[in-house]
Amino acid sequence: MKKHAHIKQNQTAETHSDETSGGASIDNTITASAGVEAGDKNASIGIEVSAKTGTEASVDGGLDGNNVYVEANYSDTTEVHVTVEGQANAEGFGVGGSVDAYAKTGNEANLEVRAGDEGVVANGSVSAGTSVGVDGEGTADFREGSVTAGAGVSVGEQVGIGGGGEATYVDGVATVGVSGEVAVLLGVDVDLSVSVDTNQIAEDAAAAQKLAEEQAVEAKRIADEAREQAEAAQREADRLTLEAQRLAAEAAQREADRIANEAREQAEAAQREADRLAAESRRIAEEQAAAAQRETERVARETQDALNRAAEDAKRSKWNPKNWF
Repeated sequence: MKKHAHIKQNQTAETHSDETSGGASIDNTITASAGVEAGDKNASIGIEVSAKTGTEASVDGGLDGNNVYVEANYSDTTEVHVTVEGQANAEGFGVGGSVDAYAKTGNEANLEVRAGDEGVVANGSVSAGTSVGVDGEGTADFREGSVTAGAGVSVGEQVGIGGGGEATYVDGVATVGVSGEVAVLLGVDVDLSVSVDTNQIAEDAAAAQKLAEEQAVEAKRIADEAREQAEAAQREADRLTLEAQRLAAEAAQREADRIANEAREQAEAAQREADRLAAESRRIAEEQAAAAQRETERVARETQDALNRAAEDAKRSKWNPKNWF
């Protein structure tokens, strides 16, 4: 934490000039201030209390490169300010803001005109009376530029009017801003400024183009790999199809051979059974024929025997005439 305090009495008058500009100023003021600051690399805050009374006046004009400018300021005031400023930063982004509470009495006037190859800036204001008020301003910074906005309000026995605008382009940074103030007992002013770094945009565009080209190359590589993989997959599918067809044909042939073998074996078995049955039929027929022959012979023998016995009996019978005598 840092603290500071000082009092300064100014009583000067001077003129200056060179080959392209000139001006004059007087300063008959007394200032006193005290403040405290605290923070680190990521954030900071400062509080300042100041008071000033007296008369100041200055005028400057001339050439700044290819730009012409005129600036004039006058104040005969007594004023007290309490100012608070804060800042916070992150990677590629930052925000900052300030608030100024004040009490002021006296007269003020200022004028600024600048025109040339960097653009045009014109601002002016005049006020008189006593007022108290609060002004605030905030800024957001990003890689491609920044935006600054401000607003204020004041109350008192004052009369004032002022306004201005700018449209500049310096070192690749384009800035457009407007400001205005109207104060009759109740004063309100609003400021807005937008800066865009076209250099950063060009760098980002080049980086985006490079990234797009790299992504296109990567996309082509991925597409080539995908095509190669698809072709390899098609070749493998064709190989598997042929292999499946070959295996199916072989399996079908084996099944056909098995069925043919089974049919042949069944036919042979049927033939053997038919031969067996035929042989068995022949054997039975032969056995039956032999039995019938034997039976026929037996019956014939028995019949012959019966006839023989009958003949013998007839010979011995009393009915035989040979046996009558």
